Amino acid sequence: MLDARIRKQFGSRDGGGPTIDVHFRATEGITVLFGASGAGKTSILHAIAGIIDPDQGRISLGDTLFFDSASGCRLPMRKRRVGYVFQNHRLFPHLSALHNVLYGARPDAGRAPRERARELLALLGIEKTADRRPDQLSGGEQQRVALARALAADPAIMLLDEPLSAVDVATRSLLIEEIAAIQEKSGIPFVYVTHNHTEALRLGRRMLVIDEGRIVQEGPPLEIFNAPRTAPVARVVGAENIFVGRILEHHPEDGITTIDLGSCLIEAAYNGLPPGRRVTLGIRSEDILLARERITRTSARNVLRGTVQRVMREMDRAELVVSAGVDFKVSVTPAAVRILELEPGREVYLLFKARALHLLA
Repeated sequence: MLDARIRKQFGSRDGGGPTIDVHFRATEGITVLFGASGAGKTSILHAIAGIIDPDQGRISLGDTLFFDSASGCRLPMRKRRVGYVFQNHRLFPHLSALHNVLYGARPDAGRAPRERARELLALLGIEKTADRRPDQLSGGEQQRVALARALAADPAIMLLDEPLSAVDVATRSLLIEEIAAIQEKSGIPFVYVTHNHTEALRLGRRMLVIDEGRIVQEGPPLEIFNAPRTAPVARVVGAENIFVGRILEHHPEDGITTIDLGSCLIEAAYNGLPPGRRVTLGIRSEDILLARERITRTSARNVLRGTVQRVMREMDRAELVVSAGVDFKVSVTPAAVRILELEPGREVYLLFKARALHLLA
């Protein structure tokens, strides 16, 4: 088990720079560090690996003490048995795939290094690339070589820093399955940094949401994505719509609380708070449906008429801003934009369930 207590001040000593202040444990399975760029995720990995030293704290893996500010212990990187997969692969350009993997092999691992390297390339389905240099490999193949090199060190823990950010969607999907299978086979803890929802949900047994160098929520990924506890967590995990309203009335027999947002009324799950209380609510853009016509026979308690203000297209999705008294961000597929002829000025209806709204502290 990894037990990491890390406090690190960056920048000026007067407290003007960012600070990392976390304490967490990572046991079996994959622990995901989730957060926006600049939240401190990579710095946490660097402290575990020994690339940087905390100002204060204690880091241990099982019976092995990596760092302890109180006793002055600082185990060198080479003795920590940490496998590290970087975001940009960091392969040696003049070496073949096989020799890149051999570079990571521990001479005292008890296995013939070349045999072990070829076994890892085969495990990752890239044995045919053994004699190719990195510039002759695809992005997915390069990342597999980087994984194999990290595993060749016979690590006691694996640290992965956004390893799939540079590969395409199809390759990412395959690599996610391979990483999960490798972790299960190895039985060692993986600490995986990402800001990608799919990777977190498909890989994470446990997730730590990092915001400004601190853990703001932890638990199973699906639980956090479905029920963020605070507005900062909601923003980090993608609840793009956050509103402040006032409790208007309750209908406990229907399981409904009506909330006044000022320019419109919405219905959330019954919460029992006093009428008149101000509350903050969040809803993910993916949890809102769009229709061109008003639908009456539906389980969605909220059906709001609105007007499309903006349409922002990406490769595999589109994000709309729809004004319905307040502005809602709505995520749809490019096909929906085309079929529903969604464009600025188009009248639409927003549909979402009461339980899709999360009460935030």
